Amino acid sequence: MLKKNKIPIWAGLLALSLLARPAAADEIADFPGRERLKTAIWRLAGFPPDRGGLTRSLSVPGQGGGPWATVSLTFVEALDPWPESLTITAPPLTVSDRRPFGGPNLRLTGDTTENDPEALTRLVETLVRRLLDRPRLEAFNWRAGAPGFDWARTRLLYGARFGPDDLYLARFDPARHLFKPYHESEFNEPVNLSGWAGRLPSARALINGGQFYPDRRYMGRLRRDGREISPADHAKWRGFLVSGPRTRTQKVEAAIIDLENPDPGLTPDDYLNVMQSFMLLDRIGRIRVRDTANLAARAAVAEDREGRLILMMTPAAISLYDLALALKDPSLGLVRALSLDGGFESQFLWLRDGETFQVTGQYSLSPGRAVHLPGYHPTLPAVLAVEPRQGQGNIDKPEPVFYNQGIVKGVASSTRQSK
Repeated sequence: MLKKNKIPIWAGLLALSLLARPAAADEIADFPGRERLKTAIWRLAGFPPDRGGLTRSLSVPGQGGGPWATVSLTFVEALDPWPESLTITAPPLTVSDRRPFGGPNLRLTGDTTENDPEALTRLVETLVRRLLDRPRLEAFNWRAGAPGFDWARTRLLYGARFGPDDLYLARFDPARHLFKPYHESEFNEPVNLSGWAGRLPSARALINGGQFYPDRRYMGRLRRDGREISPADHAKWRGFLVSGPRTRTQKVEAAIIDLENPDPGLTPDDYLNVMQSFMLLDRIGRIRVRDTANLAARAAVAEDREGRLILMMTPAAISLYDLALALKDPSLGLVRALSLDGGFESQFLWLRDGETFQVTGQYSLSPGRAVHLPGYHPTLPAVLAVEPRQGQGNIDKPEPVFYNQGIVKGVASSTRQSK
């Protein structure tokens, strides 16, 4: 049983000051003229799971099921996402190298190839292709939570560079649920997600909204029940989560609208509830975010091939691009995904089996800065609430309990201890 972890404000600030320290830069200097190698090593480093040490390893299976290659990566610091050295064994070839990769430390043995950076690049690219051809999510089953609501918990097999690699999913039938945004300007004071749950007792699930300005105004359009909470569109963001058609002629109850690839007859103006953010994945499978080394906990909402909406969140430190790669796993059947705010603002709460579960972000890493702060749950300017439609049943919500790895319960844990 995990112990409860109640952190006072002063302790949280002290932890923040102690844990914030320089992180790895984007490492351009380590790859002069070798951008392909840089990309390949970054991608390869996203596969070995974080087990808490500074050395990570994995096996790459061959076509017959046996190991085709083994990879070992060594890191210098606990929150540095770039490996310091690597060893790859792919018989008859063995490769060892250390920063600067592809430079004077490169050693290739067991092959006629000399110590050529291009040979290393080709090998790592081949490994990455084989790994990306494998499942990117652990096999999972959906479980019924309520009529029109299913939930699941799986593991990210790619991209979770630090922290728990869990991915929490809640899938809703729009015919039975409404998706409504709320903003703190409508209330007396800022609260975190647990506070929002107290304000919105009818919600079956709550997740943080999109990004916000320093004065806590929402970035983009926000509308609920036809009332404009944030009336101005964000000029560059093309994604909208919509729910509640204004007229009966609109047959789609809820959807993600992508203005860059819109479905005929769907516009945000046709809906009472609208939340704008930026696209993560679109219907042609294109990833709509940049490939960077910015790592954080992530939250998103997606639409599947059956028109159901899926709320999801991972407490792992993962880039947006890597999350999009993982979400392309066919087991989810997604056609679109909309990114929500990340980092410590990533907070997700849902109800099932008479209990309240919540998972929260723990990490925020970018070039020059790395912060790990379990137990910190900041206030949220905006949230998305999933509410049962009239006649679909009321919710009786118990008080959630926070635990030391940033998960809430009920009884869930963001470690692997209580599956």
